Amino acid sequence: MMLKRPLPLLMIVSAALLSACSKVEHPEPATTPRLVKTLTLNERSVADWREFPGVVEAAQTADLGFRVPGTLASIKVKEGERVSAGDVLAMLDDTDYQIQLDSRRAEFEQADADYQRAKNLIKQNLIAKADFDKLEAQQASAKAALTSAEQNVKYTVLKAPFDGRVARRHVDNFEDVSTMQPIVTLQDVGALHIKVDIPETVMIHLKEDADAKVFASFDALSDKQYPLALQAVATEADPGSRTFAVTFNMPQVPELNILPGMSVTVRGTQQDSNLQQRIVVPTQTVVETNTGRYVYLVTDIQDDRGTVVAAPVTTGQVTEQGIVILEGLKAGDRIVTAGMSKMSDGITVRVSEEWSQ
Repeated sequence: MMLKRPLPLLMIVSAALLSACSKVEHPEPATTPRLVKTLTLNERSVADWREFPGVVEAAQTADLGFRVPGTLASIKVKEGERVSAGDVLAMLDDTDYQIQLDSRRAEFEQADADYQRAKNLIKQNLIAKADFDKLEAQQASAKAALTSAEQNVKYTVLKAPFDGRVARRHVDNFEDVSTMQPIVTLQDVGALHIKVDIPETVMIHLKEDADAKVFASFDALSDKQYPLALQAVATEADPGSRTFAVTFNMPQVPELNILPGMSVTVRGTQQDSNLQQRIVVPTQTVVETNTGRYVYLVTDIQDDRGTVVAAPVTTGQVTEQGIVILEGLKAGDRIVTAGMSKMSDGITVRVSEEWSQ
């Protein structure tokens, strides 16, 4: 039978020392104040800016067609081509209309000759009044038929009614076309219209006597805005969308190729002569509790540290610039703009580089 040997004394002492060391508590480092972003407030004019999607339209758009049917002999223009008023756009084969014109001219000449002879005979009482009236009516009818035939020949030529650009060709040469079938779509792009649909919730607050400032911007040119002038306002809502169509005039921009159908953002506000200077803060800086609304101020700032104070505020309208503060803040106050859920009254914070509104 083998006897167990006792552990060496050195091993027992070492284990005891290690156990004692593991129970030593080290002091925790001091807590560093939280870093917060702040905003220094200034008074400014409150304007209710709003944005709406819109679309570019031509000042004039016309689907042009012939006033008589026929076979298209030639179409003179290409899509995108600029034309002037009176330029020939397309022509029909006028052979049949020329034949009809010649026939109507011969009929008129015969009817007119009979009428002229009857005029001399009626003066001499050599023809009955009823016969004279009949010849007179035949001459008038033949003249009207001749005029109609002459117009039909003119109608075989399609001309531009105004200066513009050919937006689309609807047919090709040698096709048979019917009366007023669209041949080309012509657009006047010397001036442009911007059309937006305004919801009734906004329309009801618009003041006709207020000066509106409206601008257009394009996604490809986000850093530029182009002033618009009001052109027309629909007074009846669209039955489906319950929106009102508003049209603005936009002068053509020579350096840009702005075309009908392009999307645009319309941004505008109404400026009131009684507009007051107000404090406007970012919406997320206002905290609402059961006891009211608060904004966290940073006060007693020394070096980069300050004390947070919960300031009760009275708020006004919400605009795209932020929420209007009616009472509780003043110009020069410095407020916390992020991390409001981690703020509490009286804590010390580190202040980041100051931002100005």
